[in-house]
Amino acid sequence: MSDNFSTKLSFYKEKVVISTVIFLCLLLSVTFPVSDSIQSISRSIFFLIILPILYIKLISKETLSSWGWIKPNKISGLFLSLILLALGSVLFFLLIRFVGFSSHYQVPLFAKNSFADFLLYELFFLNVYFFSQEVFFKSFVLFAFKQFSAWAVLIQSGLYLLVLLISKDLSWQTTPFIFISLAGGWLTYKTKSFFYSYFFGLLFIITLDAYIISLAK
Repeated sequence: MSDNFSTKLSFYKEKVVISTVIFLCLLLSVTFPVSDSIQSISRSIFFLIILPILYIKLISKETLSSWGWIKPNKISGLFLSLILLALGSVLFFLLIRFVGFSSHYQVPLFAKNSFADFLLYELFFLNVYFFSQEVFFKSFVLFAFKQFSAWAVLIQSGLYLLVLLISKDLSWQTTPFIFISLAGGWLTYKTKSFFYSYFFGLLFIITLDAYIISLAK
């Protein structure tokens, strides 16, 4: 009985510690002062990627592969990614067609100027932001609560939604990322690799942005 109690106590202490680290990383990633977009990107990289990796390596003393850093090489994962990409395309086509989503969702003006500017925005600015989000929520948060099985998907997605609510960023603009949070979380849970979610989500956003731009012309 005492061994069982000690095991449970150790488990909950671990969850309290990592929950505290998650909270601090999120808080600092939003509140740490920055003066331009480059510093904002650097802030996201440090608090959402570097600090979680340091926690995994130095505190948990585990390999990154046990936290979802596994190269995507399974046909089943690719198949699931394509299904979710198709599902997301249909869902947002319906939102554009019947709810007027395209009038509420904005692609930055400079990204509309040329294809080169579009690629710069999607593959650098958006990509770095999105990758940091994926590392933090799909790797760090989801695998921190992997003992709760599929509930870990809802935990990381619910936390992302809470961050949007607190930061007052819950809007049509973040709707695609909310979809990716749920769909990508489930994809990560099934494949044990957050890279599937990252590639699926990035491709989905690029496709959506390109379609939104085409509608405006």
